[in-house]
Amino acid sequence: MARMSTSARIDLGLKMIARWTAKGCTNDRTVSFVTDMVARLQSGRGMSTKQRAWFDKAVLMDPPEPKNKELVTSLRAAANLAGMEKVKEPLNDFAYKLSKGWSLSEKQVGFMNKLMDKAKEIRENGPWAPTDEERKQVEIGVAFTRRYSDYYLSSCPGTASARNECKDWLDGNVPHLDKWSAGKMMKLCKTDRQKLVDGIERWPAGSLVELKPVVIGRPQLDAQFGLVISEPLVTVDGRPGLSILLDGVPREIELDRLVKKRKKRAKKS
Repeated sequence: MARMSTSARIDLGLKMIARWTAKGCTNDRTVSFVTDMVARLQSGRGMSTKQRAWFDKAVLMDPPEPKNKELVTSLRAAANLAGMEKVKEPLNDFAYKLSKGWSLSEKQVGFMNKLMDKAKEIRENGPWAPTDEERKQVEIGVAFTRRYSDYYLSSCPGTASARNECKDWLDGNVPHLDKWSAGKMMKLCKTDRQKLVDGIERWPAGSLVELKPVVIGRPQLDAQFGLVISEPLVTVDGRPGLSILLDGVPREIELDRLVKKRKKRAKKS
């Protein structure tokens, strides 16, 4: 095969990669080598004599028959199941290791079984999907994360990951939402969520509200009033607020800036 053209080698290499990938051998060292060599040839670079000899031999090889065939097949099927996209990589990794006859640690076996149980549940009941109310709470949680800087989120990888996944799902970029990620967003900022709930009764749309004085160099002595034109919402800064008409201009005002009316006490008989 020494006289074979570069284009022919590239074609053989791509076919070999596709053949091995179809058998779940993507992570095999032989596939990695052929992939690297194909990239070299496509970029106009050549191979050494040893590399060429090994490449010409590797592209004609058939993928090895996997060990633990039944379990490996089940793992790969679970990895391709709708709703299992988030754990596709570890499932395929377990499948590869077992196909090579490698042993898994007790912790790895436990995690693998947990993923397989999840796949079984999805097959029986379909992927988890939030209710309308849960979707609303997810949206609120994602909106609250606008208060966090990228620096802060870098120290909270769980929150950052859940926020990104939920945002992608809300934007329609991913078909399914992981229940754990949704739960993470629904539990975020419980105190501020309660402020939103309380605000519905305290400041209904159409009511007049008073803003607390703001000190900018000197105190603002005159009271400032506005008309509520929305239900409580999450502001662009990720805080509970309201849309209020101030001097004829709609503005988002944080709830903490509003004067709370004292609740009337029940008269003693």
